[in-house]
Amino acid sequence: MSDYLESEKRKVRFDFLSLRNKIDPVLATVYSDSILARIKKFSAYEKAKIVLFYLSYGSEVITDFMVKSAIEEGKIVAVPAIGIVGDVKMQVVKIARLEDANQSVYGIRQPEINPDDTITKNDVDLAFIPAIAFDVNGHRIGYGKGHYDRWLKRMPINKTVGLAYDFQITDKLPTAQHDLPVGAIITEKRIIQVIKN
Repeated sequence: MSDYLESEKRKVRFDFLSLRNKIDPVLATVYSDSILARIKKFSAYEKAKIVLFYLSYGSEVITDFMVKSAIEEGKIVAVPAIGIVGDVKMQVVKIARLEDANQSVYGIRQPEINPDDTITKNDVDLAFIPAIAFDVNGHRIGYGKGHYDRWLKRMPINKTVGLAYDFQITDKLPTAQHDLPVGAIITEKRIIQVIKN
């Protein structure tokens, strides 16, 4: 990646993270609840048996009640897990309840990585992906560690959905050829269908 592109991404990361960190916690809860209502009406979610949710960190869209709701609906829920700080490989681990995510790596909640509970990306019917910013073409900028970028390789784009507050959406992000978009983005105001099913 060119120095210029990396510099542009750093600027976007700083600007949008600063913006997101200013969100009022009460408003974040209201917006996240509206996002859940849209998820429940999203046809790919209605059909999905195994769903991947991230466990919200910092000022991200709050996913705790999304995870609980999916479990209550009888879906198999998996969340990301990383072995130790510095690991480049992200794994996907099934949880039966939110309290199973009692470990922490990079300050992010995750379950213990038990081989019996680990599933492959091929098993995931729908994956909800976080970001600091998305553009209307589905490209994302995360924290820059590349865990999701590596995991998204060879994942069918129509099985990936970004979750964001509407102010995290922009017209165009700086992207490299290897940056993979998501197939849809759900905010509290709209569903952006990047890939038409």
